[in-house]
Amino acid sequence: NRLVEEYMLLANYLVAQRLVTHAKDRACLRRHPPPVMESMDKVAAVAKEAMNFNIDIASSQTLQESLMRLREECPDPLIMDCVTQMMTLPMQQAIYFAAGSEDPSEWRHFALNMPYYTHFTSPIRRYPDVIVHRLLQATLEGEEAVENYPQNSKQIQQVCEHCTEKQ
Repeated sequence: NRLVEEYMLLANYLVAQRLVTHAKDRACLRRHPPPVMESMDKVAAVAKEAMNFNIDIASSQTLQESLMRLREECPDPLIMDCVTQMMTLPMQQAIYFAAGSEDPSEWRHFALNMPYYTHFTSPIRRYPDVIVHRLLQATLEGEEAVENYPQNSKQIQQVCEHCTEKQ
């Protein structure tokens, strides 16, 4: 299951990369803002007090490294699940957006520690995946297909906002 999950994350990342380079401002992406740091500080303090374990919340990478270290060092899977669950509480909602509507510095997906990301792997469950499939097809057909794509960046952004609201 973990291997399949890793491949799905990689597929989503690589499709996002293709859209960013070929569909440009029309790319339908998903960003995840950083968590509310004050709340993350509190969760890290609880882990320190309860288990004498330091969780580095300075960045998504150091947070992931801390949780991986905790997984290795923690003998009780229930405690690991509790800490992981507590770390999700300060997280903000992920947001769908058209690349042309956001500065590239805002594209980052915090939870996955990736510079950009999209949803591609579940077109039977999520409408953004359908948009991504259609855009990907256009990029594979060539520059003219992208230019003639029926929705511009602004229209894709409107759909993304609706999808974010409904998730």
